[in-house]
Amino acid sequence: MHGGTAYSYNDIVLQPAYSDIKSRSSLDASVDFLGYKFESAAIPANMKCTIDFKKAKELSEAGYFYVLHRFYEYDDILDWVQNNQDLKTISISIGVNKKDYKLIDKLVEKKLYVDFITIDVAHGHHVLVKNMITYIKNKWNVKIIAGNVGTYEAARDLYDWGADAVKIGLSMGKSCTTYNCTGVGTPMFSAVFSAARKKFAKYVVKHHGGIAGETKEVSIPVIADGQIREVGDVCKALVAGADMVMIGSEFAKCSDSPADILGGPAFNNENKKVFFGSASSTNKGHNGFVEGQTVLLDMRDETYLQYLNRINEGVQSCMSYAGIREINDLTTMDFKYRFSN
Repeated sequence: MHGGTAYSYNDIVLQPAYSDIKSRSSLDASVDFLGYKFESAAIPANMKCTIDFKKAKELSEAGYFYVLHRFYEYDDILDWVQNNQDLKTISISIGVNKKDYKLIDKLVEKKLYVDFITIDVAHGHHVLVKNMITYIKNKWNVKIIAGNVGTYEAARDLYDWGADAVKIGLSMGKSCTTYNCTGVGTPMFSAVFSAARKKFAKYVVKHHGGIAGETKEVSIPVIADGQIREVGDVCKALVAGADMVMIGSEFAKCSDSPADILGGPAFNNENKKVFFGSASSTNKGHNGFVEGQTVLLDMRDETYLQYLNRINEGVQSCMSYAGIREINDLTTMDFKYRFSN
């Protein structure tokens, strides 16, 4: 039995420092992630409401990262990958079921190029995820993102199993009810800080260039997934140690998101975006215990590219307040807990 305090983004206040940066616009908010350069640290969540084939292509062409959701039909994903081999980045999601193994086999058989595969399940610290990582690594040279998990131990294990990056976050999304249904949750600042900021000694497995039994210090590339409500939360996730930050509801609110629009007199003539979790009954690709809900969001008169630009401006300002010129150095920024025991 373990206790202690865990903090959400809202519990944290970033602390300014001396700065000689004359203009935030001189700072670079782009990121290097697993050998690829992207124009922003922000990523739309790999959910039906926030990413589809059209948005994936648009984001890739503009130099942004995306992770396609896994709830398309198997043949549709295969065809899309096959028809978009010239995109800057091809990034898809899979689960751990028979159809997902079949998709991997077909992609390899057809010698199709994919940059990133995200193994996307509710509880990523699981033997089925381990088996899928091993299966992919034995067949294919592709970057693997695995999740979701919420602890340092889970992140370490996924990395040991062969994941190139780990997705952190359980039950913190706006449409997620896992905490309500199960009591399980990961307040995001503490979860990201624990997984990303800890350097740890471990047994290095061969796929990371080590020898079994050799001890080495490493740090895990992390995507923080969930609980982003303000641009400042993106900054806090980066300070906690995230390499990239995944955002659901705030992207879904954008005027050009794939989320359905409701309006008219029933909604006071205001447009609403329909947002639902991947584990909700609304998601037709989901089977099993419901741990999500449908939420109506106020639609924003802002496109994805405009929102991404606003996020980058916020990150630039945060760097300026900290006197930091490199985005990776945000992990050195001081912070205070708003609430403490």
